[in-house]
Amino acid sequence: MFGEDFRAKAFLYLGFFLTLFGYAGRFFAVEPVHNLFFPFAAWSYVLLADNLSWRIKGSSALVSRTEEFLYAAAGSVALAAAAELLNLRLDAWHYFDQSSVLSTRWAGRLFGWGAALPSIFATCELLSAFGLFRSARSRPFRLRPGLPKALALSGGGALAAAAAYPSALWPLAVPALLLLSEALNLRLGLPSLFRELAGGLPAKTLRLAAAGLICGLLWGWWNRGSGGNWQLSLEAFPGALRYLPAVFPLLGPAAYSFYSLASWLRAGKSWEDIPWTMPGRPPGGRVRLAALLIIIITSYTALRAVDAYTVRMYLGWL
Repeated sequence: MFGEDFRAKAFLYLGFFLTLFGYAGRFFAVEPVHNLFFPFAAWSYVLLADNLSWRIKGSSALVSRTEEFLYAAAGSVALAAAAELLNLRLDAWHYFDQSSVLSTRWAGRLFGWGAALPSIFATCELLSAFGLFRSARSRPFRLRPGLPKALALSGGGALAAAAAYPSALWPLAVPALLLLSEALNLRLGLPSLFRELAGGLPAKTLRLAAAGLICGLLWGWWNRGSGGNWQLSLEAFPGALRYLPAVFPLLGPAAYSFYSLASWLRAGKSWEDIPWTMPGRPPGGRVRLAALLIIIITSYTALRAVDAYTVRMYLGWL
């Protein structure tokens, strides 16, 4: 209906508006903008980073493939909801100074959850537009038939260790997600970082690692400036939190592998500009409907669970 030029201008103006509105609300402590500063900052960054990519190389996920980008945001909500439910066991983070108004609190939470994958993907695409790691090459290797099983066992072991000793090992949940997703991607013939590495092409993995590091640092910065925020914990090793940024480079590859796995529901379609042809028959409509219902139920359950178990402090005047 609207051309890319129109969409690019609209998203650019929206990005500037959210930036000014969010930072002004934070600076002058205008509520609930100050309390919800994180989703304002995250989405203004996504809009501006994606727009810069479009202006550099003539295409971007949000401007050129808007529908796919919205699917990525929905997948981000689903992943974050699952992480919140897992956090009931891991006890890795808690929320403070949350609005006591349910609609304000849940809207901010959903928009914050929905910005996670788009932030990483927009950053990765922007790094690609700048040509980062474009000429990177590595030694090719053969994908052995037992690799998916080995990855699944390693990922399952890491997740089990995190669940068994959460106060010390909860950061292992991030590489566990990466390994489990990659195992299934290889099995199903979906886009896989291991498959690219086997072909001697590490550029995407390196860009995703850089995007994970950038977004992890930005999320921490925005969180510190937000009225309502979260705090991480490593009770067994309190001083170890200073080394947590070492995990950030895994966020990008883990996010990519998870969303590649989720793209199975859409026959391999994703936010990337190069289409992927998935072997075999795509899932039927009933499978996609069941997945949608699972996402809705999981998200609602996570919202309720966070309010009941993860929030440590509410603000009655918001």
